[in-house]
Amino acid sequence: MKLIRNFRHRSTFVCKGLDLLAMKEVEIIREKHANYRRGYYINHEGKMLGIVATPKGPLFFCDEDTYLLKDNFKFQLLHHGKENTFLFTWEGVIKQHIVYPRKLYRKGDEWVDDMVQDFFTWLVAAVKRKKFYTFYTLNEEELQENDIILLKIAQ
Repeated sequence: MKLIRNFRHRSTFVCKGLDLLAMKEVEIIREKHANYRRGYYINHEGKMLGIVATPKGPLFFCDEDTYLLKDNFKFQLLHHGKENTFLFTWEGVIKQHIVYPRKLYRKGDEWVDDMVQDFFTWLVAAVKRKKFYTFYTLNEEELQENDIILLKIAQ
């Protein structure tokens, strides 16, 4: 089982993970050994969306649809009142358009979006960092048994 962590689940004893092979969410007791991969996902209204490291670079997914992130995509976060709109554009076509309530916290005199609680805010900011692509690209030493699955979904 290849798992990635749930972005929002912070329990001490039980955590949630996404089985990448079955694309199903599972609960894992922390004491048991789990084979986690580098990545995060959320379950947004029944859709599994996330990012996972592969040998070919960062892979964004929404359920069974996968997108190898190179220079052919754009993430946008639009703020309007108490809602955010997340847009994922792939090769000039909008593939994801998600409107959801904002998660805000007070920073000084202003309210700002919370990158700790909001996966979309975190993702939009993360892809702008220089280390994002190297962090979400697996090198040979990091490859594990059965990583052929990661190679297949990154195509």
